[in-house]
Amino acid sequence: MSHAEDRIVGCLLGGAIGDAMGAGIEFMSLDEIRRRFGSAGVTGYTSAYGRKGAITDDTQMTLFTADGLIRASIRGRSKGVCHTASVVRNAYRRWFVTQGGSVKEDDRDFVVGGWLIGVDELHSHRAPGNTCMSAMRAGGNGTVSEPINDSKGCGGVMRAAPAGFPECSNKERFAMGCDFAALTHGHADGYLLAGYLAVAVGALVDGQSMGRALDAADEQLADADRSATTLGAVQAARELGARGLPTPKQLETLPTTQ
Repeated sequence: MSHAEDRIVGCLLGGAIGDAMGAGIEFMSLDEIRRRFGSAGVTGYTSAYGRKGAITDDTQMTLFTADGLIRASIRGRSKGVCHTASVVRNAYRRWFVTQGGSVKEDDRDFVVGGWLIGVDELHSHRAPGNTCMSAMRAGGNGTVSEPINDSKGCGGVMRAAPAGFPECSNKERFAMGCDFAALTHGHADGYLLAGYLAVAVGALVDGQSMGRALDAADEQLADADRSATTLGAVQAARELGARGLPTPKQLETLPTTQ
């Protein structure tokens, strides 16, 4: 396995572990977390969905993002042309089926197939975000230029890491992250962070340092339309991080895009 492949596996596994650790406290305040787990907070897996270490809907959708990218790559090489966001959209439609959603009968053979959707453990309802579910129920056809809604929640960025895996330019990675998120989240503050994450992850996969990876993501975000709010939130986070490991209380003071 190459260094890049090692980093990709580490990204997927690290994200899944982090999500599983936080699954049981997702809707708790800091004070509630400390009352339950002590002053140190969560230091291991929490109980959620009837077990410890259960994956979340974020992890499910991240895997289906990767599934779509693999299929898009194969189609691009075999057919010579491919609209990647459309292939990823169909991957999200497969995820939608695992969460109890449905697709038109005429589309079933085309959409619902492949190895990943055949993993029984993924057919488990993991409190999927309302925006993702409603957008997929409506077709999941949103684009940056023609938004499906005005949502700026975190449901776009949480699944976007695989958009940084393909070998391509930062500009292309940023566009993919935004396009994938815009399938369900139409507000700029909902899809720009997905583009930002894609660039940062891609730079890390390429072997760059965290600082250079974030610089590359900053550059792409600064050039994007309607990026002022997102850019301000990112810059505040970077400034806080530069002063050392932040405390939970300090993290709560950071501006959000929601």
